[in-house]
Amino acid sequence: MNISVAKIARIMSEMAPARLAEDWDNVGLQVGHNDKEVKIILCALDFSAEVLEQAVQLHADIIVTHHPAIFRGIKQLTDADWRTALLLEAARHDIAVYSAHTNLDSVTGGVNDVLASLLELENVEGLSGEDTLEGIGRIGTLTKATDLEAFAGKVKHALKLEHITVIPAGRPVHKVAVCGGNGMDFLDYAVQAGADTYVTGDIKYHDAQEAKGKHINLIDATHQGTELPVVNELADRLALRLSREGYTAKVLVAKETKLLQIM
Repeated sequence: MNISVAKIARIMSEMAPARLAEDWDNVGLQVGHNDKEVKIILCALDFSAEVLEQAVQLHADIIVTHHPAIFRGIKQLTDADWRTALLLEAARHDIAVYSAHTNLDSVTGGVNDVLASLLELENVEGLSGEDTLEGIGRIGTLTKATDLEAFAGKVKHALKLEHITVIPAGRPVHKVAVCGGNGMDFLDYAVQAGADTYVTGDIKYHDAQEAKGKHINLIDATHQGTELPVVNELADRLALRLSREGYTAKVLVAKETKLLQIM
């Protein structure tokens, strides 16, 4: 059975409801015709030149991303800026773009649940302290306490990273908070929840000072590194949903180069 862009958007909105997105965010269908037939879906973390090139080569009809293709307001749609140039190119090839951002961070089974699962956390709860798994961030426990060096190795292995940044606070690792992407705004939630260690990305120098002062270990596993694992999970869940409903569209995963590389 055939499926349209509008129906893909509907299914995605059920998998990651827009009500879970932060007020400042931009989620949903960003580019494209609602009635276009979809045969191939390409899932990716970012709407980038690399991903768009693959979409064109694979004859994808829609790209489903985590980071929004359109984030801040656009005043001019020209090729003078690389971002709007990509939007024009997608439109030229009649490739739709759908983005699920902070709603995919917050939803059960989203970015942070995938991250918690990869790090083998147990008794996982929402970081907000409310009695729900919805919301940005998760906290859970390791089966057995370990030292920070050993846990850092576990993070590198689980996320397939060559390098991570560690800010030790002199505590063993047992209760771990996670927030994919840039999660330093939620440091106090991790502290209040009793975490001894917080795994996130985009940690700045003064963030590290703040965490050390509050006696919580920090691990910067990079913005991309903490969020990229959700793409495969999203693709699998979307493919299963389409199959169950009798749709024949194929779901593929883009190959994305690590943005930050240590030379």
